[in-house]
Amino acid sequence: MERTIRLLPRQQVLFDLAHHMPEVDITSVGTYLLFSWVARDVFAAQQAFYDRFELSEGKLVVLLLLHQAPHYRLTPSALAEAAGVTRGTITGLLSGLERSELVKRTEHPEDGRMHSIELTRQALDLFEQMLPERFKHIGEFMSSLTEEEQHQLRALLEKMNRGLPALSTS
Repeated sequence: MERTIRLLPRQQVLFDLAHHMPEVDITSVGTYLLFSWVARDVFAAQQAFYDRFELSEGKLVVLLLLHQAPHYRLTPSALAEAAGVTRGTITGLLSGLERSELVKRTEHPEDGRMHSIELTRQALDLFEQMLPERFKHIGEFMSSLTEEEQHQLRALLEKMNRGLPALSTS
């Protein structure tokens, strides 16, 4: 069944108001609203997938960073820096991952005053179960575009990303 894209009521109101302002580029507003509508649904689908595994994007980022680390270990401060979050945020994420038995704290091999965080066997099993399924879903989602269209979309998204600061200016 093909989905029809309709703006959310709050987006439709904004779009309708834009029509009454002659200086507004209606095509830009409509394209932006459509893009934000699709992005919202992509993020919702992504979170629904993570929910099945009792994960959040933040927890998954921590697990992936640990997986990339030599011997699957990093200190909490190194994880916070690599993830681009505060130490307080990383502490919360690690506590949740420890409760789920996906990571464990061990004495740091070089400094007994510090701890290393390492993946458990359950985390590695989770990757084996979750990642192939996730990559399959992504492939199915992107399969409506040809390879050339995907390259075009990437180029357009990179171009949009360069214009992102304009959205936050006042």
